[in-house]
Amino acid sequence: MGRRSLKNIRQEEIARALYRCLLKKPFSKTTIKDIAKEAGVNHGMLHYYFKSKEEILLYFLDWVVAIQLSGFRQWYKSRHVDNLPFEKALTLVLNYTTKKITLNEDLAKLFIEIWEIALYNKTVKKKLQYVYHAWIDQLAIIIGKETNEKIANLLSAATIAFLEGMSLFSIMLRGKYPINTIIDYFEKRIETIIKMNIM
Repeated sequence: MGRRSLKNIRQEEIARALYRCLLKKPFSKTTIKDIAKEAGVNHGMLHYYFKSKEEILLYFLDWVVAIQLSGFRQWYKSRHVDNLPFEKALTLVLNYTTKKITLNEDLAKLFIEIWEIALYNKTVKKKLQYVYHAWIDQLAIIIGKETNEKIANLLSAATIAFLEGMSLFSIMLRGKYPINTIIDYFEKRIETIIKMNIM
């Protein structure tokens, strides 16, 4: 792996800064100065790396996907998931997704904010669609080992939609319902549905 350029390092620092800013207040109320201060750079210098706040957000989404997919792939490889029976592999992957993504409160807060932005901003919407396609494709690879591509894609999309809905639910109704129990119950139902569709 080659050395990363100073520009790449700074862009990542700025993405991390935006992440921290969005945990404190909405994107609409976050200024370039806020992001620059959080990143420890002069706000004028920030414009050298990004032309606008939206450009930072778009980079941020790519950065989040890269980190999450990299973490997943490392975990997948370290657990030798490819060598496991399909049912065991599917259970492990769903558990990983639930613990690392669905129930990650910080990610859930950020994506609630990004969904709202995407409703009115076509560029952000397109980038957010890319994020979800990346996760659907990743799960479809696993399911696709046991079924055809069309069914794998449908089952993957339904699974990711359910998990994302539970992520929102966990933020909005925290403490009212046993989120972990609900997810565990429905993960078993999802596994059953997937298994029925691959037989």
